This record gives sequence, C-alpha cells and structure tokens, in this order.
Amino acid sequence: MPGEKSMSRLEIKYSNKSKNFRVSNFEFDKQFNHIYKYRLKDSAEFLREAIKKKWGSKYKIQILNDLKDHERCVIIGTVFKKQELKPSVLKEISEQSQLNPQPPRSNFCDKESDVVILEDESQRVQLEGNMDNSKLTTGVICSALGVMKTGGKFFVEEFLYFESGPQRSLKPLSNNTLVVFLYGLDHVLINDHSLSLELFQQWLTGNIQGASTEDGQIVRLIICGNVVRSENEHKVSSLFVRKTESPTTVTAIKALDKVFSMWAESIEIDLMPGIYDPTNFMLPQQPFHHCLFPESRKLSSFHCVTNPYQFEMEDRLVLGCSGQNLQSVMKITNIEDTMDALKGTLEWSHLSPTCPDSLACFPYLDKDPFVIKECPHIYFAGNHTDGELKTEMWTGNNGDKKTRLICVPSFSKTQSVAVVNLNTLDCTKVSFKIE
Repeated sequence: MPGEKSMSRLEIKYSNKSKNFRVSNFEFDKQFNHIYKYRLKDSAEFLREAIKKKWGSKYKIQILNDLKDHERCVIIGTVFKKQELKPSVLKEISEQSQLNPQPPRSNFCDKESDVVILEDESQRVQLEGNMDNSKLTTGVICSALGVMKTGGKFFVEEFLYFESGPQRSLKPLSNNTLVVFLYGLDHVLINDHSLSLELFQQWLTGNIQGASTEDGQIVRLIICGNVVRSENEHKVSSLFVRKTESPTTVTAIKALDKVFSMWAESIEIDLMPGIYDPTNFMLPQQPFHHCLFPESRKLSSFHCVTNPYQFEMEDRLVLGCSGQNLQSVMKITNIEDTMDALKGTLEWSHLSPTCPDSLACFPYLDKDPFVIKECPHIYFAGNHTDGELKTEMWTGNNGDKKTRLICVPSFSKTQSVAVVNLNTLDCTKVSFKIE
C-alpha cells in the first residue's frame, strides 16, 4: 500500500514436512480397512517400547486370540466405540421413507449405553473396569493392563498411550523469532471486520509506531483455514437447483487474492484450507488450487499448503490442522473443550482418530499419514467452538516433553491472532478489535 515502508526480517531455517499429507493417486474404489491395519501396525511397534519402559517384562503382551481367564497381561489394539445414538445409513433410509426419524443431535455420546471394544488382527474383546468410556473415541490405538474375566470381558486396570513419541531437545535461539497464527477470516463477512483487518495488515507490515514488528521479529504467517467462510452455507431444498459456487464465495476469493498478495510482499505466508473452503472435503485436504489466487501466486513468499500441515522452523517441529478433527472427536465423546480434544489427540498419537469412521479421509492402502510419530514442539488447531485463544504447555504424563498447545482464535469472532515465540514457546494474543 502507498506509504508503507520496507522492512527487513530475520533469516530463519524453514522446511516443509507435509509430504506425507500430499495425495498423488485419487482412487476411491478401495476399502478403508487398510488404514486401520497400518495404524495398528505402526502404533503397536511404538507402544511395545512404551510398555517395556513402564512395566519392563513384568506383564506379558498378549494377542487377543490367546487371552486366558484371570491372567494379568497387557493387550494392544484399536478402540471401537459402539454407540446407539450415532447416525447410521439405515436411519437415513428410514428418514427418506418418511418413517419415524431420529431427532437431530450434535453429540452422540451416552455413557450408560456406549460400549468400548478393543480389537486387533485376530479378535475383539469388550472392555470394562477402570476406564471412562465417554473420553474414548473409535480409532484410538492403546494398550491396556488388566485381567480377562470369566464372562468374556477384559477388566482394565490402566491404559497406556504412546503420547506422540520422542521429542528432540531444543537449543536456545539468538533472537526472539515470532510466528503468527491466524484462523477464520470468514471473508464473506469482510464488512464486519474490515477495519480490524486493515489494522492487522499495518501491524504485520511494521507500519504501526512502537509495534514489536519494527525489528522484523515476525518471520511467518500461518493461516489455519476457513478464510472464505467459517460456517456452512444454509442448505436449500433438494427441489431447487443449486449453483456449484455462490457469488459471495467467488467475490470473497477475489478479494482475498488482493489481500494475500499485499501481505506476501512483506512476509512469508502459508495458507491452509479449512472445512468450509473451496477445496476437497476429505482429509488430508490438499492445497488450494493456484488458479484461485492468480496475483498472490506470482510471489515466491506465498505458499498454499495441506491441512494437516507440518513444518520445521529453527529446528522446532510444528504440526497442526484447521480443527475439523477436534470437532469430530467432540461429537462422539463428552469432551466439550477444544483444548481437551487437542490434548487428547496428542496423547493418542493420532491427528484424527475418527477417520474414516465419522470423518471423511482418503482410503490409503499402505499407510496412515495421521499417526504422530514424533512429538511436535508446537501443536495448533483452529478453534471452532467459542473462537477464543486457548493455550497451555503440555508436558506428557511423565513430564519429559514440552509442547505448546494452541487453539487459534477466530479472527471473524474476536479480531485477534496468536503469536508464538519460537525461542521460549510462549504464546500471546494480539487483538485488533475496534470498538
């Protein structure tokens, strides 16, 4: 913009580590059992190390097919949660046939009727005992210490998770390098917060006197999805023909292209898609097509990336997503806070355990890309519930890790962003709200 000054920023080391989330072969005629197979295979190897570290050789690791009554042992498997309130195809058919439909629900968890089952490649067994089934979700890989009862149920004494694997130690940086996380621009409603967005741009480019950006400490902007809209469009009746793209979406994309091109002249930008953005619906979401941003793509500092997104910056491993994985977890558990859901996925060592059970994903044949094999230093997600910034330091059950958890605030709701110091891992909120 006229009058803006050029600003030199810190030189940093950066590497995109999201290759695992890129889909090269779009085949949808395969079954989803393969992704569960490789999820269990990969996680079981890690869990055996964790079991040995915690219990040594005191308890035998038993496959479910060889369980014996009253023998205390450790089992490893995939959690399956049988829920009567969960939607099913048969219920959808009954609704279409104008039979008695199920009342709409936003949560399908019922602590009294839900049944938790653990299964491996040989068999499945129902779990009971020292456990809270309302906190568990289908797709989680875990190990359980307990005893097989006469009635054919496994009594759980203690659960053990891999907790996202080892974490590399951090070396202090010579400068306080800052990264900005922005989520939920909801650009179809740009008139509601356009002045705040203008103030954010001036702050980002260092044109506000006294701001901390004057010395170029901010080195990267991560846009965590839902830039076009932050909620689903109103569904019209099936009797009407609906256009594939609404005029408001097209207008919003054109306006965003101008905004991003101005930002990218000053700073490196990574743009992630969100659940309501014009890109593929299944996880992992692929980068925005370059034709959507013809002006921004001319600049080498503008990058369209995947969702989930993983990268290294100054030897700090950063991992995150736009938030639909957390919403899926919260629908089938009694977890009501996005921070608790974010913490849960890190403990379970899986970005999206509900894929493909209740959250759509690609039918992988030879891997599960969502398994977290190395514990990140920063783990973030877009905050869909109340839109406010939530952050805390996660250290694991043994206190041997240090991960900054961030539920990125919604800009359309709060006109604020999250700023993380890579040197200290401190996280603060910067507000651009104009009264």
